[in-house]
Amino acid sequence: MKKWLFATVATSALLLAGCAETSVEDVTKDEKSSASDKKEKDDSNKIYGVGDTVKIDGVKITIENAEFTPPAEYGAPEKDEVLTLALKVVNTNKESAFIDSTDFKLYDKNGEQFDSYFSYDEMEISADLNAGKNKSGKLYYDVTKESAYELIYQPAFSWDDKEVKWKIKVN
Repeated sequence: MKKWLFATVATSALLLAGCAETSVEDVTKDEKSSASDKKEKDDSNKIYGVGDTVKIDGVKITIENAEFTPPAEYGAPEKDEVLTLALKVVNTNKESAFIDSTDFKLYDKNGEQFDSYFSYDEMEISADLNAGKNKSGKLYYDVTKESAYELIYQPAFSWDDKEVKWKIKVN
């Protein structure tokens, strides 16, 4: 009976500890300013661009580049082009953090979602990052050629519906 009670209390404590609200923070400006200028604010409604660094749940994400790339030799895209997004992820937490390509969704100006492009040999980003570690990787999408896209990141292991949006303009 005591073991069952202890297990119930421990499980409840762990679940409640994870119920903290997700925070979204623009750290692009913070990295350029002095420590005294830093202030934590919720930037969850802001739309970011290529090159901006966003911190969500202690994970910094930077979309470093967006470009159309040639398709794989034996994997023609169903739509016009293959859009490749290069990104860098830094875990600033004290515990590991999971990042995966399935946490990202790409849309056109009409809200139509694009599918991932899977014909490249290099896999899309997926990592369980230890504390203080980082990873660079890519996202691939089968897209119609547009002047801009909307990329939405929503962490899979989050208790609320916070998301980060980027306006992707292709070089």
